[in-house]
Amino acid sequence: MATQGSNARQQILETASELFYQKGIQHVGINEVIAASGVAKRTLYRWFPSKDQLIEDVMKHRASQWLHWFSEAVEERGNTPKERLLATFDVLQEWYASPNFRGCPFINAVLEIADASHKAHHVSVDLRESIRQIILGLASQAGVKDVEAFSQQYLLLIGGASLMATIERSPNAAIFAQNTLSVLIDANL
Repeated sequence: MATQGSNARQQILETASELFYQKGIQHVGINEVIAASGVAKRTLYRWFPSKDQLIEDVMKHRASQWLHWFSEAVEERGNTPKERLLATFDVLQEWYASPNFRGCPFINAVLEIADASHKAHHVSVDLRESIRQIILGLASQAGVKDVEAFSQQYLLLIGGASLMATIERSPNAAIFAQNTLSVLIDANL
C-alpha cells in the first residue's frame, strides 16, 4: 500500500510540475491537478495539505531532477574541468532547443510568486547555490584565480542566457554565453 501511495504522490508531483511549467503556477488550480493526475481529492490533500505545500514540493522535486540532469550531462562531456565548464552551455543549449522549453522553471517561479519568503523562492535560491557549487569546483580544478567572483559571473551568464532563450525562443543564447565564458575563463587563469 505504501508503494501505491508513493506512486500517487509521484503522479501528483509530475502532473503538477508539468502544469505549473506549461501554464504558470498561479494559473493552475488544485482541481486541475486532481483531474489531470487522476487521483482523488482526498489523496492529493493527504500528501499536500495546501497549494503552497504542493508548490514547494513540486519545486523541490523539479530542482532535484534538474540538478541531477545538469551535473550528469556536464560530467559526461569534456575531459578537463575547463572543457566541462564550457560544456555547461552545450547542455543548456540542448535544453533551450527542446520543443517544450518555456524558460527556467525556477526563474519563472520567483517571478510569478513575488513573496520572497515563499518556500518556492527558497528552493530556487538553493538550486542557484547548488549550481554555483558545481561551478566553484570546476573553476577551482581548472585553475581559475578568483573562483568566488568567477562563480557569480557564471550565474549571471546562465541567468541571462536562460532569459534570452525564453524571450527569443532560440537556443542561440547558450552559444553567446559559452563564448563569453571562454573569454572569462582565459582572463582568470
